[in-house]
Amino acid sequence: MVFILVGLIFLVLGVAGMYTWWWFLVEIIKGLVSLTFTVLGVLFIITGGRILLRGPRESEDKDE
Repeated sequence: MVFILVGLIFLVLGVAGMYTWWWFLVEIIKGLVSLTFTVLGVLFIITGGRILLRGPRESEDKDE
């Protein structure tokens, strides 16, 4: 019962905080999206470079 009451209190405080500071949440989401795109771009570049340097796999050369 205590967990339900504490959960409801946190839920109310969280919703009130999101309502009050919605503009701040939008800024955080924008920053996280930009950071995610940057990290994914770096990972894709590294992966592509490793694939180019490694060459074709042996399983791709074999005729089935």
